[in-house]
Amino acid sequence: MRCFKHQDKEAVGSCRACSKGLCSDCASDLGYGLACKGKHENLVETYNALIEKNAEVYDAVPKNLWITPIFFAFMGLVFAVDGFIARGITDFSFIIGIGFIVFAIIIYIKNKQLFSKTKPIKGKD
Repeated sequence: MRCFKHQDKEAVGSCRACSKGLCSDCASDLGYGLACKGKHENLVETYNALIEKNAEVYDAVPKNLWITPIFFAFMGLVFAVDGFIARGITDFSFIIGIGFIVFAIIIYIKNKQLFSKTKPIKGKD
């Protein structure tokens, strides 16, 4: 592959932003990828920051798997007990409470299915 700007030079890699071939004079090595010197350095820095932040968020998922289902189950229990005490199983609060509990179970099952298929990302290479 040849450098996009200097056709007479061999490319050492390609820009992470635009994928054009870069020679050693045109390339800016950012440690995790090459960028067009003076043109795409900020953009490639932004790409890397986004990827790192996404990896951090994704790694936190197993810890947060229970938070939403527990919240909905708790709220469902509050509504169901209040409705049952007030007027029995025909009370609107009781029905809403049962709906919250069912929703919590569905969320938990879907979260487990989604995140049990993938492995967490650990650290940088």
